[in-house]
Parts: sequence; structure tokens; C-alpha cells
Amino acid sequence: MATSKKKGIELRDDLTLYKSTKGIRFEKNIENNNLISEIKLNEINGYELSFSKKDNSQVIWVIAGFLLAVLVWQLSSVPIISIIGSIILVLVSLFLSLDYIFAKAKISLILYINGKDFIEEIEHENIDEIQSFLSTLKIS
Repeated sequence: MATSKKKGIELRDDLTLYKSTKGIRFEKNIENNNLISEIKLNEINGYELSFSKKDNSQVIWVIAGFLLAVLVWQLSSVPIISIIGSIILVLVSLFLSLDYIFAKAKISLILYINGKDFIEEIEHENIDEIQSFLSTLKIS
């Protein structure tokens, strides 16, 4: 995952962070177009790797699906509809709950630049390499 050429590190598939003599440079590759953002080291007040929580709205849908399955099973006057409808709702809810359980929390790199926050999401696979790269920048 990490790129060693030009003193850089890959934050995710389309975003690479490079160290230059005066600062750092972000290169984004969007549809074969490189977008470059450069920030001077003396403008950076600090950085943080932030682990954001999972989105809990999916849990609400899981609970609603299970409750709806019970309601369909109990209130339907046609036995085949109540059984098949409840099974389908339980399977969808089970899939959503497994998706929530195995989903990874997002990690964001936050750079504090003269009172403003510069936030980019990064991948889990190279988190240790990113931390060591950031520690070499000599910013607080």
C-alpha cells in the first residue's frame, strides 16, 4: 500500500500524501485527473487520526425489521403470507445486522491549519505507516 517514491504514502486508493522540502502535498486522482493541494509545514498547528463511530441508523432498521416480521406473522390472516413475509423480513434484518457487525469504523486524518480543519478519510490497512510518516513531519 505504501509508496516509497518521492517520500510519499498512500492514504487510500485515490489519495497520496507527499513530503516536500517546505511542506506536504496531497495528490488526488479523480477520473485520471490529478488534483494537488499543498500545505506549508509552518501553517499546520497539529494533526489527529480520528476513529469515527459506526452509523447507528442501520441498527434502527434492523430492530424495525424484526418487529415488523413479528407483526406480519401475528396479524396476517393468510398463513402462507404471514410465514413467507416474516421469513423475508427476518432475513433482510439479519443481513443488515451482520453488515453492521462486520463494518469497520472510519478513520479520518485531521490536519489543523491556522484555525481550520482539513479532513480526509484513510484506509485501515496502512494506519501504522501513516502514523510513522506523520511523526517524521515534525509538527505538533
